[in-house]
Amino acid sequence: MVDLAGRNAIVTGAAVGLGNSYAHALARTGVNVAVCDLRDEIHDVASALQAHGVKAAAWQGDVADPVHVRTVVDGAREAFGGIDILINNAGVWGASVADDNLDKSLADYDLIVGTNMKGEYLFGRAVIPIMIEQGRGGEIVNIATDHMVTCGTPWHVCPGTDKCPWGDSPRPTGGGEIMDLYDVSKWGLNGFLYGWAKALTPHNIRVNAFCMGATDSHMLRSFHNFDPSPEEEASWMRAEDNAQALIDLLEEGATGRNAQNINFCVGRPVKLEPPLEHVYIKPEQVEIGGAS
Repeated sequence: MVDLAGRNAIVTGAAVGLGNSYAHALARTGVNVAVCDLRDEIHDVASALQAHGVKAAAWQGDVADPVHVRTVVDGAREAFGGIDILINNAGVWGASVADDNLDKSLADYDLIVGTNMKGEYLFGRAVIPIMIEQGRGGEIVNIATDHMVTCGTPWHVCPGTDKCPWGDSPRPTGGGEIMDLYDVSKWGLNGFLYGWAKALTPHNIRVNAFCMGATDSHMLRSFHNFDPSPEEEASWMRAEDNAQALIDLLEEGATGRNAQNINFCVGRPVKLEPPLEHVYIKPEQVEIGGAS
């Protein structure tokens, strides 16, 4: 286990929900944290993080805007002296279907794909050269969705749980017919996961993804008009538990798992499970220090 204290992180989409939990978990561990979000609440986050005894800075803006990305990354580097961790969390959801008219489709594409995929791409591209130049390794965690995994992908290597709602059947992928753009924006993150992990392994930079299911958050509560039933709320995972899983992942250090889609969906424990065998890439392409 490595000591994270004194390292420097960027967390996108950190005003509320999962991103906010990630930022506070990092700060409690002694990590300096830069945050950004489109929401006004982001202006209050830096001082809340500083209360943990670390450096913190916040910016408001759109992760799909290259100017905003440069501002955050350059500002974090100047404030902290470097960047060691990137948590690509910012994301939005919106309903989209195959027969939407073109005007709606274009607007949906810009919003959903722009935030969920372009934003992660831009922040990665901005941070990766800095991590390489620093020469001390790094961590990138992209926040994806459980829609893109089917019991571990492929389903037959799933370790299984007694509480799995799918029983012995593989969990179907996808979010249904009203989420084509959302699913595209998240499934596309596989390209970054595998491509970046292979390219960055020689630099001791790990790239992993959290495939998030129903977790108590501002976004999920908004689906229920902020008044979920007690039964619905009881079924959700806790953001705080997932934030601890993030810390556990980062504390593995450079020789820990790499290029992994880490599945957090209903029926599974909200903790790190043993890494899965690589089937889409060769293990030796993403081994750092002899461990995959």
